[in-house]
Amino acid sequence: MEKDLDMKLYNEYLGGEKSAFEILYNKYKDRIQYFIFNIVKDYEKAEDITQEVFIYILQNRVREDCSFKYYLYLVAKSRAYNYINTEKRRTEINDKYFLLEFEQVQKDISDIVMKKETEKEVIKAINMLDDKYRNAIYLIKIEELSYRKTAEIIRTNY
Repeated sequence: MEKDLDMKLYNEYLGGEKSAFEILYNKYKDRIQYFIFNIVKDYEKAEDITQEVFIYILQNRVREDCSFKYYLYLVAKSRAYNYINTEKRRTEINDKYFLLEFEQVQKDISDIVMKKETEKEVIKAINMLDDKYRNAIYLIKIEELSYRKTAEIIRTNY
């Protein structure tokens, strides 16, 4: 009996009676939302998916070989699992991205630390040299000036 009433209302909607679908929507909305929530475990997402389910039912005819209620739950299940699979893929992609970013940051930090340590060692070795040579190596290796500019600076000072 309920099956016949649902299909009657659905067919009335297809015939142009918009209020017939509103009756079906009000009848099943909370049930479908609860069903979807039990799959996705997110209330707001369950609301969104419920809306998508009803929009899908509005835009695509119910299969002839099944009842309205069965088809509604079939579509709801499909949409809920599609959401879960999409989120799973999105999470996997984000995890890979963050892992690559983290590795790059670690490498960058390691490079900075190694450069600073090398600079300290070079400065320590430079400090053992005569002033003229010490300043030349400092300007070239630490300040990264060209040989020409270093020579110009050193000539003016000595």
